[in-house]
Amino acid sequence: MTRRAFTLIELIVATLIMTIVVVSIYSTFSLGMKAWRKGSEGRNLQKIRISLLKLQKELKSTFLFSMIKFKGISSEMTFPVIVSKEDKDNTYIVNYYIVEDRNMGVKSLIKKKILFTDKEYAETGEIGEFIFSAYSMDFEYAYELKNGSKGFEWHGAWEESQKAIPCAVRINFSLDAGGELYHKTIFIPQGVLGT
Repeated sequence: MTRRAFTLIELIVATLIMTIVVVSIYSTFSLGMKAWRKGSEGRNLQKIRISLLKLQKELKSTFLFSMIKFKGISSEMTFPVIVSKEDKDNTYIVNYYIVEDRNMGVKSLIKKKILFTDKEYAETGEIGEFIFSAYSMDFEYAYELKNGSKGFEWHGAWEESQKAIPCAVRINFSLDAGGELYHKTIFIPQGVLGT
């Protein structure tokens, strides 16, 4: 007797083997994609961490200067710093601001540094330096508690009437919608609590 077709058992066994092979290939590919995403997210967080350390260094070196007042709102912060280059100290106006890209659905932190000369400074028209992007981002400033107890609370703006530098600035950001909210608090040694 010659066989011209597969039996039902042979077809079931072949289908089962094929299913096992496809599932194992898919799970391996899926695991590889998850590992790649996690590694990519880790690299992005490392870049953000380095950028925030640079911002921290600049904020800690700010000083009270009557011609350049510390200004801060939830989407922008401006303050003076002194930068030493080749045995010469220059005063700069540093401006960090948040730009929203509605097409991409992200916010970008941009830094602009302008040389301050005597009593005037000119807007150079230069494009700011890109720092990092996130799904949401804002600045907050430390104020003393209203009820007189010790501690502080966060406000979305630093009033110019304060005539001082805040003792702390907090940057809040999340990398994706519904994702974890990150905070970076920078304490400024020469700053005071807002009242």
